[in-house]
Amino acid sequence: MIPQSEIMMMAATAVAAVLLPFIFMFILRKKFKIRWLPFILGIGIFIVFALILEQIMHYIVLSPSADGTIGLLSAAPWLYVLYGIFAAGIFEETGRLLAFLITKRHYKDIDSAVSYGIGHGGIEAATVVGLGMLNGIVLAVLINSGSEALSALPAAPEDLIQSGPWYMYLVTIGERILAMTLHIGLSVIVFCAVMMKGKWWLYPLAILLHALANTTAAMMQAGLLTNIYLMYASLIIMTAVTVAIAAKLVKDYRENVYSL
Repeated sequence: MIPQSEIMMMAATAVAAVLLPFIFMFILRKKFKIRWLPFILGIGIFIVFALILEQIMHYIVLSPSADGTIGLLSAAPWLYVLYGIFAAGIFEETGRLLAFLITKRHYKDIDSAVSYGIGHGGIEAATVVGLGMLNGIVLAVLINSGSEALSALPAAPEDLIQSGPWYMYLVTIGERILAMTLHIGLSVIVFCAVMMKGKWWLYPLAILLHALANTTAAMMQAGLLTNIYLMYASLIIMTAVTVAIAAKLVKDYRENVYSL
């Protein structure tokens, strides 16, 4: 049986994940105007580039064998990590680049980059955490009701729900806050790569920052790292570095007029 308290925590976490972009809008509204088209574009680009195109690439490169093992992960874990972090960086930052190239004639203020980042990070939070928690809730209800549908699952139903102390749900939301902050920073960096003369190198920098931010998580997935606190510490550091770069670019962009 799955405790009702845990089901409630999953529900609260799912709702919080969905509300995150609106919370970010509320917090940032005094410094940045929300541009709705870039916000929606951020959602669409993430769906196309991260959830469709990147997943097609993963299917080709990481297609599991008959026994469910991934050849690249088994043969070369470090190569698996490098592939994973740069695939995410290249697909998502290229999506940002394309979005800002398409809209640069109509959205020339830095606010549009922040709006895009909120949309990009917000839909990621909704899909990664929101849908994940919803799946857990449905599974928990089926377990508690003794549904016969669970007999078709390849593993014990209880093993499919990663139970943990209550504060881990807060950690999950904290991680999404960091991820959204990172996406806003990366969006500003790529926006400036498009809008500022001679700053094209900011695009590959964004790919590198994105990849580095994902490195410890990919290492844990590959079994090369077991310390979850080190993973979160690394994400905090990379988010801080990215935001510091983005903040400097926002200041420069607002203080200077760049011809396109």
